[in-house]
Parts: sequence; C-alpha cells; structure tokens
Amino acid sequence: MQEFKIYSVSDEYISYLRKHFSNVYSNKENHRNHTRKYIGVVIEVNGFNYYIPLSSPKETDYQVAGERKVIKKSIVPIYRIIVKNSNGEKELKGTLRISHMLPVPESELELYDLGNEKDRAYRDLVNDEIIFIRKHSDKIRANANVLYQQKLHNDDTAKYVKAALEFRELEKLCQQYILEKQRENFISAFNELREEAADVPEMSLEDINAEISAARAERKKR
Repeated sequence: MQEFKIYSVSDEYISYLRKHFSNVYSNKENHRNHTRKYIGVVIEVNGFNYYIPLSSPKETDYQVAGERKVIKKSIVPIYRIIVKNSNGEKELKGTLRISHMLPVPESELELYDLGNEKDRAYRDLVNDEIIFIRKHSDKIRANANVLYQQKLHNDDTAKYVKAALEFRELEKLCQQYILEKQRENFISAFNELREEAADVPEMSLEDINAEISAARAERKKR
C-alpha cells in the first residue's frame, strides 16, 4: 500500500468547489502563514483521489476532566494527531478532518516539499504529523471509508454524518472540472495551431506540385 505523503491543492480547484459548497475549507489565498495553503494526505475512495485536509488544534479538540484539560479521543470524522513531547506528555499537533475530505483531480494535487519550508518550527511540526499519520494509516483509511459509506447511505444514527461534505456531489463536480479543463486545453491547442497556420505563406497549386517534385527528386538521389 502506498505510503502517505503531504500534498497541497491548487487554488483554482478549491475556488471552483467553493462556488458550489461554501463549507469546503478555504485555501486562504490572501492570508497564508508559512508556505502552507491547503495541505493534507491523499487516499483512494470510490476510484477518486480523496484529499483529507490537515487542521490546527481547536478548543473543541479538548475536554475538561476534573481540573485538567485533556485531548479528546479520535472519532470517525476527526483523527487527532497526538505526539509525546520530551517530557513524555501528550501534545495535540493537529487533526485530519476526514469529514471534509474531497475528491481532487491528479492535475490539481502538488506534492508538498517540506524542505522548502523556511520556518524550522513549522517544518518540525509537519514532520511530526506525517510520522504519526503513516503509523496510523490503516485506521485513517478505515475511518474515511466508514464515513464515506455512512454519508452515501444517509446514516443518521451518527450525528457527525450530517456535517460531512456531500461526497457524491463533489465527485460529480470533480468530473465536471476535469472535462472543462480538457475542453480548455483543446481550444487552446487549436488556437495555437491556427496562429501557426496563419504565419505560413499561401502556396499556389503550382508551388505545391513543385515542392512534391523536388522531394521526389531528392529521394531518387539517395
């Protein structure tokens, strides 16, 4: 099974999806920290590359137990990335928001180069996250497939299902986006050919015949 890697998603594709579903996480084009935009891991679900976004810890990821604030356990839609620090204490580094995973065309995925991250503290954070994710990859994949099936069958026995993205509708948008990009590429290539043809001088029938005769004569000499 392929090892998890960190990816980002193109701004154009995220903007395309958000026109239809505003609860798709924003890429924060105008106010990004570090080189980070939309990063996460990719798994295959129903024949699509499903992208699971990473998110920073939130207050809702903790609960009060007596006089202490403790990290909540992972659940199907939220996988919490917990790492022990140098003192042996558990720290919440981030979460995988499985509830907000989305299908992404391969052309809109970009491998995240951690080596280009100038902020050492942030680089160490992402490194800790990917080590944890790889260690728990089987469980993460299982949770993603469970949630996908629950959403597909409108399973209302779990309250978190309603808050998850509409995966099948997003798949349709993903396919539509691919077709639109193919159409754009075809039109662009066609227009380039037209421009190249416009630069070619017009030739009369006599000129064409002369070119053919010259080519035949050249072949006979060989």
